[in-house]
Amino acid sequence: MLERSQSFDVRDKSYNEIQTIMENILEKSLSLSINTKRLGRSLLRITFFDNETDQEQQKDNRITILQEQEKRVYIQIKGKLTDAQVRQLWKEFEKRLTNSTYIEKIEKTTPSKEEIIQEIKRSIELKGFIVKNNDIQTFIENFIEKFDRLPKENEFHSIVKGYIIMINEDYLVEKAETSIKSEPSTEIRESVLDIIEDKPLSDSFNNSVIVVEKSVGRRKCPSCGDEGSIHEVTDKNLILMDYPRIYGKKKYCGKCGFEWK
Repeated sequence: MLERSQSFDVRDKSYNEIQTIMENILEKSLSLSINTKRLGRSLLRITFFDNETDQEQQKDNRITILQEQEKRVYIQIKGKLTDAQVRQLWKEFEKRLTNSTYIEKIEKTTPSKEEIIQEIKRSIELKGFIVKNNDIQTFIENFIEKFDRLPKENEFHSIVKGYIIMINEDYLVEKAETSIKSEPSTEIRESVLDIIEDKPLSDSFNNSVIVVEKSVGRRKCPSCGDEGSIHEVTDKNLILMDYPRIYGKKKYCGKCGFEWK
């Protein structure tokens, strides 16, 4: 009689995959009916029977699978299986473990920088915005400078969202400023949330920096009135987007040092 207990190296297989392989062999290859029961996190029992034979005579038919350490399982067969059936089961089980482990994986070709630019440009235009290749190229180069790599495909959405926020910064800041003074209308609130996905800009404002109404014409310092020393600088207290990290802007008077939005 063939040995009815075996230990197998299951390599990278999960316990669920082992169960599926064994059940498939019993049902498809040996034409048996099965009933599987979990007896614990690492112990599985599969009862099997032939529908053409009295089930009372098959009540002791079972296969027990015990997960051992270091990626091995111990399998024990009891009941009415012939030597030929046992031989077939061991052979197919080993074969399926090996085949499913070494299936050749098709690696995706990494897109070039130009392909990434065109894909992001297309995504932005689908959202109704007009954008130039040079603008996206600058944005991607900033990404490469910060992360020392090209963006991955699953990061394109965040880049598109970040770019849209950046080119609409004045609009978003204006709406955020309004929300500080009064409760924003439902329409304004929804339009901002649609773009930045539940990240209110008002949460990022620093109360030490004054917020002034947007002026028309030449910029002028609200404190000293100077018009010739006004600079726009990054405001790291105004976070428009966490990833990639995008900050808002504030104005700075080079004459008196006053800051405002």
